Amino acid sequence: MTRSVISIALLLVFSNFSFADSNGDNWPQKPITLVVPYGAGGSTDIIARQFADFASRRLNQTVIVENRPGAGTNIGSSNVARAKPDGYTLLFGVDTLVTNPIIGPAPPFERGKSLQGISLISMLPGVIAANPQFQATDIQDLVKRAKQNPEKYTIASASLFLQIDLVNDYLGTSLKHIPYKGGAQASADTVGGQVDLVFSNIPVVLELIKSKKLRAIAITSDQRSASLPQTPTLKESVDPKAVFYNWYALFAPKTTPDLVIKKMTAISHQFVKDEDISKKLESQGFIPKATTPEELETFMDQESIRIQNFARLHPELIVK
Repeated sequence: MTRSVISIALLLVFSNFSFADSNGDNWPQKPITLVVPYGAGGSTDIIARQFADFASRRLNQTVIVENRPGAGTNIGSSNVARAKPDGYTLLFGVDTLVTNPIIGPAPPFERGKSLQGISLISMLPGVIAANPQFQATDIQDLVKRAKQNPEKYTIASASLFLQIDLVNDYLGTSLKHIPYKGGAQASADTVGGQVDLVFSNIPVVLELIKSKKLRAIAITSDQRSASLPQTPTLKESVDPKAVFYNWYALFAPKTTPDLVIKKMTAISHQFVKDEDISKKLESQGFIPKATTPEELETFMDQESIRIQNFARLHPELIVK
């Protein structure tokens, strides 16, 4: 009888422990993997590693960055979408979660059914930069020359097809897009004069601009960037509607315990509000921004509508 009572008591203890763990009460008890759907060294990797370091200190647990590039970010994102929803695999997601289902490459999962949004982390404007010997000295001069000479001038990017289409659409130009596998090579060939211009996320080309190996022409944010205060925005120079960003946000597999979501939402807000971190991010070109999970979902729905509307005007972009 005594043995039976002890067995039942132990069973109850372990059952309660398992229940608590399944609800995230004891989370985290082991290292957390933060999947980045791009390779090491790019702008996504730069901010993801800063976030992982901050989260590690707040959680008193290691957060490991795992780079899973490929298939237009679908490999890394689908890895998290299929992961066990226990809080130990998270995604440092990017805007392709919205754009890929519309313009491709089509993801092998449905975001709303597979991923739980936690918080925005940052917005990141793009910059148009030129080889220093390029004839156009500012954005107005570029537009004038490009309209006078359709498809004469080339613009490189790390396969940022949508962003180049947006640039041409807002400028009313037909700059010839030269896609590259990575931003570093696209920038290097612009420095070398193989192409006239490059469109890039600011952190990738910031040092090249500061060292005058590239000349910044315009950025795509709503306001001027703290990292490039002398560079005008497309909004102020060309078109009040010419505002677009890449963005970064934190996600977990669907049905991850609410306590995990709440903890990581709080850490996301602490990250962007930390004075030293925000100053560092802004100096690199990032715009720190945190949200609630609900605000993130609303933001992505709005972004989806915006991209769908743009794709309707450019049916060649739509996934068949």
